[in-house]
Amino acid sequence: MQSNSSSLAKQAFGRSADLSLIVAYQSHQDALRFLSSALEQPNGVALLLGPAGSGKSTIIGEQFDWSARETAVATMDGANLKPRHLLTSMLSQYDVPYAAQQDDQLLQLLNNFLTQQTRGGHTPILIIDNADRSTPSALRLLNWLAALDVRGNYALRIILTGKERLTTLLRSDSMRSFNRRHPGTYSLNSLSVRESVIYLRTRLIAAGGEQSENVFPVEVCEKIHEFSGGWPGALNKRAIEVMQHMAELQSARPTARITISKDGQVLGGHDLTEKQYVIGRTELADIVIEDSYVSKMHAMLQVYSNAVMLLDLNSTNGTTVNSKTVLKAVLRNDDIISLGHYRLKIENVPVIDAEMDARIKGSDTMTMQNLEDMRRTRARRTIKALKHRDV
Repeated sequence: MQSNSSSLAKQAFGRSADLSLIVAYQSHQDALRFLSSALEQPNGVALLLGPAGSGKSTIIGEQFDWSARETAVATMDGANLKPRHLLTSMLSQYDVPYAAQQDDQLLQLLNNFLTQQTRGGHTPILIIDNADRSTPSALRLLNWLAALDVRGNYALRIILTGKERLTTLLRSDSMRSFNRRHPGTYSLNSLSVRESVIYLRTRLIAAGGEQSENVFPVEVCEKIHEFSGGWPGALNKRAIEVMQHMAELQSARPTARITISKDGQVLGGHDLTEKQYVIGRTELADIVIEDSYVSKMHAMLQVYSNAVMLLDLNSTNGTTVNSKTVLKAVLRNDDIISLGHYRLKIENVPVIDAEMDARIKGSDTMTMQNLEDMRRTRARRTIKALKHRDV
């Protein structure tokens, strides 16, 4: 259980998360509109600012995908970026062949390509993430590239991301050509509490998690938001911590179990690791009780993290718990469910709390819907199995 939860947490919020999953929020959408608009302006330069983990890389990745449909785009990490790597990376991503040449020859190749593309109305784009961490020599080369023009039109559109200090770096005398283009600036905002709830639950569901509202109830999301400041990177980190903590608690708690006996002889048992179990005489039931007293779909167990509930499914002869007929009951340790000649003993169930009690009282309608869905699913599964058997 713990390893499964840990794996799910990493798939939803860790490095193994699906990079194509983007949960948009207001500032994310505003940033994309800003970048698209800035690239269409004559100056064609945009600065996207925000702290580490603010989602800058995700946003420019999305912008890259859109821009690459129409023109040549080069993107790279600016951390410790040096001039030669800047040149070779641009040429490579622009599909410009080059050999091991001197820097001035590489510059000439790049200049020729930018000029040709701009004359054809497809000015290339350069995106540098973490530009505030680039070397001074790489920034000076960027300044030179920013000055290139073709018949009065700039030959390169530029997007830079970084922390707030990026604007200070770009004000230096060595960046005069860049500053003459009057770059537009957008500073990212963190997610609101409501956006954080949607973000956390959506990523968990996309990774294959179910009942995300149980893993991330509003009060938990509020705490995660408080400690993370609402920044996506910090939300991911805190979400993993929460899920790992829940997994540790779950693994430390004994698994609820049903033990089946008949005439005093124990026949077997079931660890209640699934969310619900149908008890009945039919083979489609999860727990099959072969007794004429038992209906085909006699009762259902609903298993929660903090309770186990028994529901009678309009059975012909009814369901009893500790010799008392019930339609619905929250099971306690050592409760005995009687079905004909069979006895089902429940063990290791948690003590019910007020929140769970309120949820259970309003669960009948959902239970019947779940039962209908289950019947249809199992019917399809049975038909499929019969078809394979006939082949």
